Amino acid sequence: RWEFLFKNYSFWTLGVLSVALGAFAFSAALFEVANVDWRLSVATHANFFNFFLAAAPFLWIFILMLFILVGYVNIRRTKHGYRYPLAVIALGAVLTSLTLGSGLYATGLGGELEEAVGDHPPFYRPILIEERSWWLAPEKGLLGGQIVSRASDAASFVLRDFNGRAWEVEGGDLHGSDLAAVAHGGVVRIVGVPTTATSSVFHACFVFPWKTYDSFLDEPLVPFPVIIASTSERNAAPARTDICRGIRPYEQLRTIDETGL
Repeated sequence: RWEFLFKNYSFWTLGVLSVALGAFAFSAALFEVANVDWRLSVATHANFFNFFLAAAPFLWIFILMLFILVGYVNIRRTKHGYRYPLAVIALGAVLTSLTLGSGLYATGLGGELEEAVGDHPPFYRPILIEERSWWLAPEKGLLGGQIVSRASDAASFVLRDFNGRAWEVEGGDLHGSDLAAVAHGGVVRIVGVPTTATSSVFHACFVFPWKTYDSFLDEPLVPFPVIIASTSERNAAPARTDICRGIRPYEQLRTIDETGL
């Protein structure tokens, strides 16, 4: 009897533990999906398929499926597990992992798990590090980093990129939401005119805030009305100069910049 009970409880323990570990994997997958700006794939990648391959959380999806499978097999082998239809056990394991994983992400644990794993798994880089590499390509018109100082009207500012290099950024083509992002400061993404390797000046056409979403409770950037009001003349400009209209893909980026979609 004790041997039977031991096996039964062991299978239940392994099953529940596997489903719980699947929940951790799902929370990390949610963190990856939330922290990649899918709208800007038009600027960072040649097509959406390439972007999807680079941004999708395949590692965490694989781990999630593995633990759900292990949990299903062990629950199936418990005392009454054989009585339940296969679909019920499988669906129950999946829904439990997804529900618990959403709760863990809401507490901020998804980001902590992503950071803790780091570069340890082979062929894997945390999404925040991977995404930063996309925005270290000034020769392609892509630049990301920390705003360290700016002019009073946000028409120009100094940015330190993720490699520590300082850039003088010209903002004569920036409008309302771009100026709000510059005025807010912090880490930003810039789409502008491609520059040479020896240049330290970058002409910005669009500026987007770089926000890390650690949980469902995080809120998007709210523009500063005071800054927008103080630059109303520039905000009213219908279009950017020819130097920015030539970047790829100007119209899509302009739509994202003006509507947020």
